[in-house]
Amino acid sequence: MVSVGSILAMIFTLTAAFFLPIIGAVVLCAAGRLSWRSLITGFFFYAVLQALFRLPVLWLIYKIPAVQSFAYSLVGNALLMAITTAFFETAARFLGGRLVLGRKGRSITPSDSIGYGLGYSIAETFFLMGLSYFGNLMLAFALNQNGLSNYSEVFGQEAAVQVYQVLTGTPALEFAAGGVERIFYTIIQIVLTGLVFHGLRRRSMKPVLLAALAHFLTVFGTAILQPHGVWVGEVYIFLMAMVLLLGPAPMLWPRRKAPVIPEGMEELSAPEEMAETEKTEAAETEETQEEGEPQPSPEEK
Repeated sequence: MVSVGSILAMIFTLTAAFFLPIIGAVVLCAAGRLSWRSLITGFFFYAVLQALFRLPVLWLIYKIPAVQSFAYSLVGNALLMAITTAFFETAARFLGGRLVLGRKGRSITPSDSIGYGLGYSIAETFFLMGLSYFGNLMLAFALNQNGLSNYSEVFGQEAAVQVYQVLTGTPALEFAAGGVERIFYTIIQIVLTGLVFHGLRRRSMKPVLLAALAHFLTVFGTAILQPHGVWVGEVYIFLMAMVLLLGPAPMLWPRRKAPVIPEGMEELSAPEEMAETEKTEAAETEETQEEGEPQPSPEEK
């Protein structure tokens, strides 16, 4: 029987990876805070460059006999994943911003970076996770309701036993790791998109290259740390997200400063201060009037 904790962890991952980003994107676009154009562009360019370019290139590389031994090693696999990810995904951001969002003289706004990065992250979730977590959750409910009998009749006894061992033998926290990872990766994707779009606005390649380097380090470090456990990699992804969030992010999305009021034009902050000022001015006026009135002479008294 699949534990309640494992089922709750699967629901958390589905919510964090799929439902929250999609619902949040729709709400923000409907409210006019984000652009549908940037959201759809991010989703489209990730899907196209992954399906038509990066995945076929990786497939060809792993088929070359001369590099297979290196490609299937820990360091070789990490390097190939990191290099292709950094190159193709940075290119996807650059082309999406240049050809779609920045075409015909349209200026790329900081909110475009958020919309594009959010759409990009949603597409990445579909590619990496697919429907596996939906399937795991449905299988968990089915196994708890009917046991292995119905599943083994369709897929065979051996497959049913393997699925059962995976769902019951995997700790609940590992099922939740996917959701935690997607939260941090969404932050990373948005900031990396912001760097590339910042470079497009400034007509500079330095932010673009910085985004590619940061993406390379994220993927390479995660792949190298994978043998040490799921949560070691999650901690590394969290650290990379925090570095990007606290480093370049404030420069890409600066806070609006309150307007500076010129000296002598300060507004009174409270009604009490206004009333006190009026009383003071009235008292000063009365004193001035009294000083200006002629005083009677002793003879007149």
